[in-house]
Amino acid sequence: ERTEEVERLSEVGCSVLCLNCPQGMLFGIDYSAWTVGPLFMGVKLCPPGLHFLYCCASTEEVGVARTGFFLHMRPRDVDVFRWDAESEELVRLDDADEEARYADGVRNHDFDKHLGPYPLDLANQWTELTRHATPQLVCKIEPVAKAIRSKRAEYDVEVPGALQGSNLTSSDLTAGEDDNVAMEVGGELDEPKQPEEAAEETEKCPQPGPAAAGNSSQDSSQQQGANPRLESNRGAGGLFFSVVPRSRKRKGATPAETTQLQMDLSARLEDMIRREYGGDELLILGELQVAYIAFLLGQNYDGFEQWRALLELLCSCEAAVESRPGLYSELLRTFFAQLSQAPADFFGDGLTSGNFMGACALSLLELCNAEGAPSRLRKRCEKLQELLQEKFGLGVEDLALLGEGAPAIVDADGKDLVDLSSGLGELD
Repeated sequence: ERTEEVERLSEVGCSVLCLNCPQGMLFGIDYSAWTVGPLFMGVKLCPPGLHFLYCCASTEEVGVARTGFFLHMRPRDVDVFRWDAESEELVRLDDADEEARYADGVRNHDFDKHLGPYPLDLANQWTELTRHATPQLVCKIEPVAKAIRSKRAEYDVEVPGALQGSNLTSSDLTAGEDDNVAMEVGGELDEPKQPEEAAEETEKCPQPGPAAAGNSSQDSSQQQGANPRLESNRGAGGLFFSVVPRSRKRKGATPAETTQLQMDLSARLEDMIRREYGGDELLILGELQVAYIAFLLGQNYDGFEQWRALLELLCSCEAAVESRPGLYSELLRTFFAQLSQAPADFFGDGLTSGNFMGACALSLLELCNAEGAPSRLRKRCEKLQELLQEKFGLGVEDLALLGEGAPAIVDADGKDLVDLSSGLGELD
């Protein structure tokens, strides 16, 4: 259908050309993924902005490595990849002249019959998920070689007991959405794994050349030495996330001040915004979004860890809600968008249940919906509560009984007498 948006993208839209793709591989861009047919060579009519491209050799969920890339696409940009049969992933062309010739061919419509249209009906959802993820922030976080490879928790040096053995995958998280799009290119294709799409016009991130690739192993090993848990299971795959401030006792602080510092983490948040983002408060939400995408679509456990750490920090800052209402208004919007794309059993999954999701959601609602809070915050809290109730069947009382934040009754010696977080599954 030649809508006004399609007409516009025919002039300024972007494309992704993928050479030598084997039939049956999984190809995804943003929140849509397909099993490709024999004639498939990529996607056209992509809105300029941030996108996430990912692929793997087959659609099997177990034992198949996934590789993804963030793409910052300007109007009429063409990104060219080639399938590498040995590594079983898409790689960029080494020859810049060859890449330019292919890009010119795409702009001249030489490959049109092999390119599927970008699912435009999902664009607004993707934009919501990436609205604060700037090109500069993504360039700071992404691996040296730009490829974000799947990583399970087993690759970490330390794995929290509550998270061991989880089999949560991106298809689990995106299952159950209403909108599905089928791409009719190169034969039969599976229905997409899920929705969403991209974004605002941004500057293009420099692509890694041979020199950058040559140094990637050294940079990766240096990063691994600094923190082994931030390194993925293959070389040059480490994500350079910001350091979330840890709990520390201030010298000379009174017991009351120390207690306050542990209960209200606003001081840590202020320190992180100043140190990591140069005072730009919205960039912490951008990193929250990048981590979520790396976890959800890139199947990278480091993304989950950073997403969790940032959520726990942001949802534990009472003073910051008053001093930074704009930040928390956008946090509510971001959290709403992320939960909108999660499956209905998200709060009951092994990776996200019993640890932090219930506590974070409850704390955020309590902080932003308190008496005297700005009306904008309270209205967005109402929308979030409606989503939690309608999609997940959870009210405020239910959230209080989930995870580590669940109330417990103890005796004078600290022995747990009643743990309300146990046995909740039997109440269904």
